[in-house]
Amino acid sequence: METLSNMYDWVVQALRVADMLPDFTSPRGIFCAIAWLSTLLSLVMLAISIFSDFGGDDVDVTDGDTGSLSVRALVGFALGLGWGGFIAVQAGAGVGLSILIGLLLGIVMFFIVAGVMRAIYSLKSDGSLDYSSLVGMTGTVYVSIPPHGEPGGQVQVAHPSQMITMPAVQEGDVPLPAMTRIEVVSATTYQLLVRPVSATSQEK
Repeated sequence: METLSNMYDWVVQALRVADMLPDFTSPRGIFCAIAWLSTLLSLVMLAISIFSDFGGDDVDVTDGDTGSLSVRALVGFALGLGWGGFIAVQAGAGVGLSILIGLLLGIVMFFIVAGVMRAIYSLKSDGSLDYSSLVGMTGTVYVSIPPHGEPGGQVQVAHPSQMITMPAVQEGDVPLPAMTRIEVVSATTYQLLVRPVSATSQEK
């Protein structure tokens, strides 16, 4: 506890020396409080996102994500408002001008964050593929596939929505070299089982 107390005292002293200690008695302090609070919230949300990705669960693009987008965009607005207003006050601007600068920067940050998050969620949506729909499709060996179900190979399949490159295995006795035409026999989120497409089948 003593170590934590010393760290807290050191942080407070450093902020006081840098004139970045938040308070609610002056415009500078209020802007500073908004800036630090929004910064802390953004770091917490970033940490949650990182740990969610490490968890390996698929993310559905639902109303929950829309809510998350709105929260992140609002935090972005608060970041712009807080830091923009604080920097303006520190630079000698009046309270009215500092508020205006903070609001303008906050609006810019809101739309930047909203745009970036929509792009990310759009990519996630594109990635939420029904892998069972790949069964029966044909493609091409991208990285040579070893025999007897050994891992290491990759194939490319032209799904109607996108070109997909995925790990693949096969049950044959000989390797399938790159550029070999294949058909998908079964599919999971992580791997495809394929077989070579014979010349006769391709002619048909």
